[in-house]
Amino acid sequence: MLELENTQIHLLNRLNESERLQLSRQIQPHFMFNTFNVFLSLARLNRQKELIKGLENFSSYLRYKYTDKKALIPLSIELEQTEKYIGIQKIRFGKRLFVQFNVDHSILGAAIPPYTVQILVENAFKHALDEKKGEKKLSINISRTGNWIELIVKDNGQKPLAKSISSGIGLQNIRKRLSLLFDLYTDATVRRTAQNETEAVIIWPYTIFAE
Repeated sequence: MLELENTQIHLLNRLNESERLQLSRQIQPHFMFNTFNVFLSLARLNRQKELIKGLENFSSYLRYKYTDKKALIPLSIELEQTEKYIGIQKIRFGKRLFVQFNVDHSILGAAIPPYTVQILVENAFKHALDEKKGEKKLSINISRTGNWIELIVKDNGQKPLAKSISSGIGLQNIRKRLSLLFDLYTDATVRRTAQNETEAVIIWPYTIFAE
């Protein structure tokens, strides 16, 4: 049993190292270019307050991407950094972007693999919201049901659900880490709803983060 556990830890460490590098390099070029163009526009318009806030969010976003992390982090930290990313998108899209968080605050201390929420949010923009005309809606719902936590990230993008989304690198990364980290049931799926919205659903066991 001890040998099996050591093997699992070794595999997880190897996965974390390679996946962390992969994820840190997954910053999408078009997001970078669009963000810098927004900052340039704010500078030309002398909108200093918005520019400073945007640069603060962007700096925090990059720092989080390149900082070494443990296999699990508190849910509160993951959400805090995801909000930084969304803050940048709000500067880009202004009043056209509506974001709603529905989070059970009693589980903010739960353990979660880093980037889990952020990957899903970034995918929502990349595959749906960036090119959508009119109102762009994004909701992040996190709740506890018994011994499990359910995360649902939903967007109102109008594109049909592409196979590449449900089997992409980001979702595969989440599935691999969940299966290695938890012995109990986990799931990571993307589906199209009856309201023609796309939602990504992640389920994992509820555990309190411990240093």
